Amino acid sequence: MNRWQGACLFGAMVVVGVFSPHASEVFPLASRWAMTGDGGAAQAADASTGDIAIARVNGVAINKSQMDKLAAEYLSKSGKAALTLEDKKLLMQNLIRRELILQLSDVQALKKDGDIVRQVENYEDQLIITRYLEDQVGSTVGVSDEEIKEFYEKNRDKLTTPAKVEARHILLRSREDAEDALAKLKQGEDFGKLAKERSVDLPMALEGGTMGTIEKGKTLPELDDALFILAVGEISGIVQTKFGYHILTVDKIIAPELRPLDEVREEVRATILRQKRAKAFDDFTGKLKSNAKIEVLDTEFSSMAK
Repeated sequence: MNRWQGACLFGAMVVVGVFSPHASEVFPLASRWAMTGDGGAAQAADASTGDIAIARVNGVAINKSQMDKLAAEYLSKSGKAALTLEDKKLLMQNLIRRELILQLSDVQALKKDGDIVRQVENYEDQLIITRYLEDQVGSTVGVSDEEIKEFYEKNRDKLTTPAKVEARHILLRSREDAEDALAKLKQGEDFGKLAKERSVDLPMALEGGTMGTIEKGKTLPELDDALFILAVGEISGIVQTKFGYHILTVDKIIAPELRPLDEVREEVRATILRQKRAKAFDDFTGKLKSNAKIEVLDTEFSSMAK
C-alpha cells in the first residue's frame, strides 16, 4: 500500500468512526452501553436488523454494513473502481482495531463525560430535526422542467462562461528595463524571443513569456485591466504590479459563451431546489413561531421575539 492509499484509508476510517471522535459514532455506542454495559444488546440488535456479522471481537459483532460504509468512503477518496483483497484486509484490520479500542474500560467510562453527553444530545436532536424537516418539508418540494427553463432564461448572464484570453508577458525589474524592452518591441523585435532573453519570470520566460489561459477577474487587477482591452497581437504599454513591470500581448481572445441548457440542467435544478427548500423551511418555522410564545431574555436579541 502506498502513502496515498494509506491516507485514503485513514480518511475513510475517520468518517465512519474507526478513529472518530464525533458524536455520530458516540451516540449508538453510548446507547449500547447505557442499556447493557457490554456488547450483548448490540449483538441482539444486529441480529434483529438482519445484518450479517463478518467478524467478532470478544463476542461483539462487526457487521457487513460497517465494512460496506468504510469501503464506499475509501473508494470515494482513492478514486478506485473496486477494492483489492489487500484493501479489504486493511479495512477489516481497522474495524477490528476500532472495536478493540471501544471495548477498553477507560473508553467505556467516557460515556459519562459531560462534554460527550452534551455532544450526543445535540447530535441526536439535529438528526431528528433533519429527518423531520426532510419528511415534512423537503420531500414536498420538487422542480419541474418548466421551472428549469424559466430560471435558465432569467439567469443567462450567470450561466455564461467569462471572457478569457491566451496571453504572454515580459516581466522586468525596473521601469528603465521595461522602457528599453518596449522600444525594441516597437522596432519589430519578436515578443517571444525578447521574453526569453529579458523576462525575469521563470520558467514562463523560457516558453516565450506564456501566461496560459487567463479568465477575466482571476488575475491581478492591473493585469486584468490591461489584458482585456488588447486586440490579438497588440502589445500593451508598461503595466506596474507588485511583481515588477510587465509588457503584455494577447494571442487569442475567448469570448463569453452561454452554457447549453443540457450542460447546466442539474446545476440549475439543485439551485432551484435549494431556494424552494429554504422558502418552505422559512414558511414552516414561521407558522410554528406565530403559534408559540417566545421569550428572548437577552436584550440584544429582544426584537427576535416579535
